[in-house]
Parts: sequence; structure tokens; C-alpha cells
Amino acid sequence: MGIFLGTATYKGEISNSLVNAKSLKPAIGILYRRNLNSHWAYRIGITYGTPNASDADSDDPYQQRRNLSFRSRTLDGHFLWEFNFLPYQIANNRTRFAPFIFGGLSVYRFNPQAELGDDWYNLQPLGTEGQGTTAYPDREKYKRLKVAIPFGGGFKFKLSRRFGMTVEAGARRLFTDYFDDVSSTYADKDILLAENGELAVIFSDRSIDGQALTNTNRQRGNASDRDWYMFTGITINYSLSKKYNDNCTPFRGKLR
Repeated sequence: MGIFLGTATYKGEISNSLVNAKSLKPAIGILYRRNLNSHWAYRIGITYGTPNASDADSDDPYQQRRNLSFRSRTLDGHFLWEFNFLPYQIANNRTRFAPFIFGGLSVYRFNPQAELGDDWYNLQPLGTEGQGTTAYPDREKYKRLKVAIPFGGGFKFKLSRRFGMTVEAGARRLFTDYFDDVSSTYADKDILLAENGELAVIFSDRSIDGQALTNTNRQRGNASDRDWYMFTGITINYSLSKKYNDNCTPFRGKLR
């Protein structure tokens, strides 16, 4: 059993890197790990975090003018296979340290939101890129329950007979480009106002320097580049195994 504490980050239209110190947010999770042998294990876990990003933090002048931002409260359930490069189990004295890699499948629920004043608004129901309008029939509202491919790696450390610590980074390759609610082009504001309402117009185009009047049908995102998110942190593990393998036992027997 283990408890994960770490951070959540994101890569997409509003942040071009999974390693972005300006958008770090806390993440927490729980997991159950089963060791099949000293090299292979599987684990089941749930992690919660809030990846976020803002164009205001970018060095790109276009992004600064575009002025979009979001956060996405994300619940990630995953099944992972782990491979230890060195033989490792908490209840085994042979190795106290091992690098490892992992991969598997995640099912996650996300909810992109943006801030206006002191309030946060859910973006998916608004159809900020014209989803659900008669003028954009090819743009359907995206689902907020999706699957992803998780993979990553890290290091395992044995702390005592029962406790161990894991340091890891795990990225999620998504099959959606709407994790941040940004993907295609700006929708016509008159159509948005008439069919999706005033909030859809406000959150669709938040550009500055007078650009908002000319953004209809201009590129808002990049639909060919899917989004990512990542959890990085430490896990404190507790071994429930009743077996404890002490490699010194054979020698002790000979000394008696």
C-alpha cells in the first residue's frame, strides 16, 4: 500500500512543456502494489491533481496576446506494470535501491475551467469553440471521461523492513486535444452569443491589444497535437507481506 504526494503539470496549447515551474499544483494519490517477483510488479492506483497553465506566463508574444488560461481538476485511475532493473522488494534485504520503469492504462475524468472575477466556470458546457451550434456541426462537445497511456520511471528505496519510498515521474499521453478546452479556431461571436450564450463569447476570446475584433476563424489551438499531463512526486509504501527474506539467515544457522 502507498500514499503519493507530488505535483501535477500539463503540456498543450497553453504550456509547451511538461516541466513548467510556473504551473505546479499539488497532487495526491493512493495505490496498491503487488510484487510478482523481485523484478516485476503491478499496481492499481488513483491520483487527483489540478493541472493548469496561463498564456500570461509564456514568453511567446502571440500567447500573451491570446491570453487564455485554465485549470482542470483531474481524477486518474490507473493500472500499471512495473519493471525493476535491480532485484527489489521491501521485504527483502538483497537490494535497498532500484531504478524502475512503468507503463499501462489510465481512465481519467477532467474538467477544464477558467476564472472570471472571483469565480471559476466549467468550459465544456459552454462550447467555447462553437461546439453544439448549428454553424459548426462537425464540432461536438468533447467527453470528459477518457482513457490515456501512462508511462514513466523513477527510483525505489528501502527504508526499513516494512517501509519503502518511491520517487517517480509519470506522463499521460492523451487522446484528446481538449484537456485545456483549446484545439481549433475561434468561432463566430454572433453565433456563440445567439446559441451558447454570453459566457461562451467571453471565454472563447480573451485576447488583448484590440485583437478580439478580428479573431473569428483564426487559429486558436493546434488540433494535430494532443495534450499531456504528468504527475511527479514521492510515494511512501508499506509492505503488507508476512514474509521477510533476510539473506543472513543461512550464515546465522551455520554459526549456531
